[in-house]
Amino acid sequence: MVRPRGGFRDRWRDSSAEDLTRQLRESDLINGAMTLAALILMLFFPFIITLAAVSPLRPGGAAEIIVRRMGLNHDAAMAVERLFTPDGGGGGSAQSGWTVLGALWLTLGGLSLAGAVQSVYLRVFRLPAFGLRGVPAQVVWLAGLIVFLAGTTATGAVLTGTVVGQICQGLIVVAAMVLLFWIGTWILVRGRLRWREILPVAVFTTIGLTGLGVVSRLLFSTSIVENERNYGEIGVVFTLLSWLIGLGVVLTGGAIVGGWYNEQGLSVLRAFRRRARSAAR
Repeated sequence: MVRPRGGFRDRWRDSSAEDLTRQLRESDLINGAMTLAALILMLFFPFIITLAAVSPLRPGGAAEIIVRRMGLNHDAAMAVERLFTPDGGGGGSAQSGWTVLGALWLTLGGLSLAGAVQSVYLRVFRLPAFGLRGVPAQVVWLAGLIVFLAGTTATGAVLTGTVVGQICQGLIVVAAMVLLFWIGTWILVRGRLRWREILPVAVFTTIGLTGLGVVSRLLFSTSIVENERNYGEIGVVFTLLSWLIGLGVVLTGGAIVGGWYNEQGLSVLRAFRRRARSAAR
């Protein structure tokens, strides 16, 4: 029996999709995401918690950031609030406990995330490591991330009371994410890439984070409530770590897919123009 030529396996071999799959596999995506998740949990979360405690945000501001990023319901939000908010409430104890060494450690915790994300982009776009020259870019990126988190959390508290407000909040968050990852990536690579090359990274990362938000809204609220009931606060941490692994996959995968998009010379605009021309004929 003669096999038909041009089967799926032949079309898959050396195709653009096969190249993307190979890049994702060679990037060790899951292990990298788990490392990034552990880094955020151990170093970046304490930075955000303390920053929120000494800021004008209400007590529990760090918990509100997590709740709105994950789209949790009321019961799950209360579980996260209990995890993040000290029993005494308020930021007085955090402010009184500041030391030079503590402030330096927390700052390094924040910069650790910026450095990890910077290393992802440098690896994907095959750029040489910057060393200490990359620290100023990490500081600026971290400041932009804080502004994004605080700004979108504040608008969410105002707009999400109605359906129209929720739609507006969703559009604001999506637009802000595109800007954050577009401008932020350019900053982290210190302008070594053109804006047009970076835009696909921002778009694919935003698409991935939006999808993660939908999955989180559907699944993680129940998981947090059940894990807290069964295991206590550590159960909430387990669920948060799972979400952070998904976040790491999206951040790394968005960069890889964006780089692959540029390598393939693809263009959504050109595809739309070709379709419009063919439809007009």
